[in-house]
Amino acid sequence: MSPRISFHQIAGWLGPRDRGAVALCGGLGLVVGVAGQGWAAAPGLALLSGVAAAITLIDLRHHRIPDWLSLPLIPLGLIEAALTAPPWPRLAAMAVVWLVLTGLQRGFLWLRGTSGLGGGDVKLMTAAAAWLPFEALPFYILAASVTALIEALVRGANRTGAIAFGVHLAPWLVVFALCPGCHSI
Repeated sequence: MSPRISFHQIAGWLGPRDRGAVALCGGLGLVVGVAGQGWAAAPGLALLSGVAAAITLIDLRHHRIPDWLSLPLIPLGLIEAALTAPPWPRLAAMAVVWLVLTGLQRGFLWLRGTSGLGGGDVKLMTAAAAWLPFEALPFYILAASVTALIEALVRGANRTGAIAFGVHLAPWLVVFALCPGCHSI
């Protein structure tokens, strides 16, 4: 198990341009949130957008998803869900997602001797279950998996390194959160 990433380490990983990009993404999340879901949902969507941008940048460079960024998304998503419906279905979905992905993660480790899915990815997908309706989760995971597969193919079939899956999970979470009806297209 790797050591926890400190808040100061996260701040050090995000330079001035990165912080500007994070702020820009948060602002865009606010504007799109107001336009699509109203003022009540917009602040949470702005935070989600900014945090997702930070996760994407950090995972792209360091192949890590800091708990300081992913775990607060869970209560924030449940609060956001409670604005329109009871949060119990999201809690159940979170439990299912966490159990299934943790089982897959441990099974892969047992079979192959190496981790095929990082703990940060599991936590981020669990956070996604707090933000998205249960019926959207398969489409969310499919979208992130397809773009990760495209990345792997573009980089070359002989590539042996790991793919930063959070780079695909975080942006798709924002897309599905900002466009709640997109999964039913």
